[in-house]
Amino acid sequence: MRDITDYTGLSSDVLRAKIAAVRAKAGDRLAILAHYYVPDEVVEIADYVGDSLGLAKKAAASPADTVLFCGVKFMLETADVLMNRPERIAARGGRRAVVMAPDITAGCPMADMITPEQAEDWKKQLSELVDFSEFTPITYVNSSSETKAFCGRNGGAVCTSANAEKVVRDAFAKRPKLLFMPDSRLGRTTALELGVKPEEIVTWRPNKPLGLSTPEAIKRARVILWDGFCPTHQRFSAPVIKGIKKAYPNAQFWVHPEAPRDIVEMADGYGSTTKLLDVVSKAPAGATLAIGTEWKLVDRIRRQNPDKTILFPAEQPSVCVNMSKSTLDKAAWALENWADGEPVNVVTTPEDVVEDAYRSLESLL
Repeated sequence: MRDITDYTGLSSDVLRAKIAAVRAKAGDRLAILAHYYVPDEVVEIADYVGDSLGLAKKAAASPADTVLFCGVKFMLETADVLMNRPERIAARGGRRAVVMAPDITAGCPMADMITPEQAEDWKKQLSELVDFSEFTPITYVNSSSETKAFCGRNGGAVCTSANAEKVVRDAFAKRPKLLFMPDSRLGRTTALELGVKPEEIVTWRPNKPLGLSTPEAIKRARVILWDGFCPTHQRFSAPVIKGIKKAYPNAQFWVHPEAPRDIVEMADGYGSTTKLLDVVSKAPAGATLAIGTEWKLVDRIRRQNPDKTILFPAEQPSVCVNMSKSTLDKAAWALENWADGEPVNVVTTPEDVVEDAYRSLESLL
């Protein structure tokens, strides 16, 4: 097996040449997928760049039998589940698709904020007070395969920031109440936008009796939110936003819905990463926009739109450290090991959660 240290001092040109050589030999067998938040050097080598919804769909439809997924672990788990359906494996002559990461330590803090044991305990505590069958459990795609499986077993679904309102609306059409995990910020904004009253929303604090709520509040609630969040999207500053609005009266402020509710309420609009990109692309030359999402992407947007003023609504850049772990040297190292027949950083979903996880993921497809 090749050693990663042999790649760390190589120039970008050499690394790109190594990657190109592997791709030329692999042909359609190999696909490189990258999230918008990974570094520019990796975005440039990807076959497809997208948000969580786009990447999930691309993985599901990919003819490749190997994917280098430049993102974070929950994305690879989703790709593994979708690419290794029995019919897909049969079409490959019995071969499983290989889903590998440039860096296996690239996780998601939000996804780690709920464990399978916590989800089951949540259900147990609620069932002692209310009829759990009235609740549809919904998990944000930024969650582990085990959390998705919990939702699948209990008639629930997966949503992304792009389709959260549709998934929640569909859930309410089937059952009167829902659980939303692990992102309380996206869950609250989505529920409020669909007309749920603030007093009908309860935030469940993990590892606390009744989530630090009361029996009366839980019985009254239409939506119960797990108290999780994305650290990267918590760093936007109300004073900075007010300063931007004062200095640039015509500026538009758009933000990702993983941001806290008070920040969303200050915005002219909110949406998924793809939505934010669309807003910028459609803005006229000379427009000023403050974009509240991960810093590397905002900086890329700024450079790609020199005819517009792109501002960042925080005191300091807000960088996703885990997305930054997908680097060109690690990509080259992973691909050359795979070409040698020794794939590294392969993510395989546990067999006992695959079917339940897939059942919840069908809402994305």
